Amino acid sequence: VVLFRRSKAISWIIRSGAENDEEDAAKRLDIMEKSRVIEQIDLNAIAYEKQIEEEDPEFTDSDEEVRYRFVDPWEVEVLESKDAELRGASIGREHYVPFTIGAVARASEESQRNLGGLHLLSLWAAARGGVCLTKALASVYPPWERDAGGDLRVVDGVVLQPNTYANSFMQHLYRNTLFRRLRLPQRYLAFIQVEILDLKNLTAPGGSPSVTAYALLRLKRDASNAPLTHKARTLDSASTEPRRIHKSSGPNAPASWGSVVRFRFPLPEGVNCDGVSFDKDREALFKGAPSVLQISVYEKKFMTNATLGGADVSLDALSTNGQLEEWVPLRSSRDEITWFARLRLTLRFELMCQESGSNMSSESLEMQCPSSGLRKMKVLSRIGGAHEDAKGVQRSISSPDIATYFGV
Repeated sequence: VVLFRRSKAISWIIRSGAENDEEDAAKRLDIMEKSRVIEQIDLNAIAYEKQIEEEDPEFTDSDEEVRYRFVDPWEVEVLESKDAELRGASIGREHYVPFTIGAVARASEESQRNLGGLHLLSLWAAARGGVCLTKALASVYPPWERDAGGDLRVVDGVVLQPNTYANSFMQHLYRNTLFRRLRLPQRYLAFIQVEILDLKNLTAPGGSPSVTAYALLRLKRDASNAPLTHKARTLDSASTEPRRIHKSSGPNAPASWGSVVRFRFPLPEGVNCDGVSFDKDREALFKGAPSVLQISVYEKKFMTNATLGGADVSLDALSTNGQLEEWVPLRSSRDEITWFARLRLTLRFELMCQESGSNMSSESLEMQCPSSGLRKMKVLSRIGGAHEDAKGVQRSISSPDIATYFGV
């Protein structure tokens, strides 16, 4: 992640003419932090578990100046298990808690009181109005999909025919818009599950030999070029456990790998149904949802790990109507293709509830919705991934690769 100091940010805001003095610039930073445009990072807290084992820690108590990171509205979180899919978290620029009927009832209580008082409120509760309304909005289709023979979407004289992946997001962004207009807390989040089924060396005449392999994976945008290696792990990256893959042959051989990686990310506020932000500056930095799965496969050996190859898998054909399964060629650093990995991808959307945090303290909000980015930073620091490079941002510790957007 590219971090910046509070003092330098204040100086830049004043020099750019956005504010006139340090006090106003500091207030602007506080507003940005409250809305999660930026997030405060305490390097001493992140690297604490690493430092206590070292005699010469990288971060000392004298280096206590506040640092921030930019928060991607489409921030991707790696989930350790299926049970973690619907846990509360601060991800992207919003806070999310598990979906409950009580949260929906509380959100609609004020409007029902204003419309018909306690009589309408009791009738609404008896008829389970919140549940019925949620089911109705969750099943509605956008105007451009309601009729099979309806009008095609035309922009600037060009007929738009989005791929199935983009169309799935447009559909659920439209439903999120309806929830937002009715001042309801329900929001859809996207979940992508990646199953690594098999690994084969198709150049071996007797079938693939047995190897102990593992993979690094991440979801990224088309324009992202951040490397995916052990020395350049990103916050949205996942590593599978090393697994012994036994020799197999034949096109219908049973799955021999069997690792599963789960990702989730929000559908942010402030975007249209195409996923384009109404803020041009934000759109320039964070352009749409991740649309590529990046994978690197390694063979684990006693002294060192050998790279078998990597690939970028487009998600354009992925939809909520079925799974996407294919053999992916892994290209090595010498631009050779020897190994192939069989992947199965699944896309789905689940409802959660937004938590505004207006009725609770910051400590309670942090306990109920811990930051997914900070959680991953601490995990990476335990394996030696947290460090500070005072000479620049070439050795970053997470994602997204914001430096590339500025041409650094």
